[in-house]
Amino acid sequence: MGAASFAPTSVTIAANGTVTWNNTSGITHNVTFTAATGVPSNISDHSSGTNQRTFGTAGTFAFRCTLHGGMDGSVVVQ
Repeated sequence: MGAASFAPTSVTIAANGTVTWNNTSGITHNVTFTAATGVPSNISDHSSGTNQRTFGTAGTFAFRCTLHGGMDGSVVVQ
């Protein structure tokens, strides 16, 4: 996570794969998923640290930081 964006904005993983979000910006962000079957739990507000989520269901899962408009991305699970 950067100051105002996720990098990369989209990742593709295999089913049961894990995505890691690393916030080194010092700015408070969160990761909020659009409601869907198989979506993992949201990542609450934090200004540093690493968070992981595992995706067991195939599909495209959109997420965003609700604190910063335009800060969004997706996880594609195959």
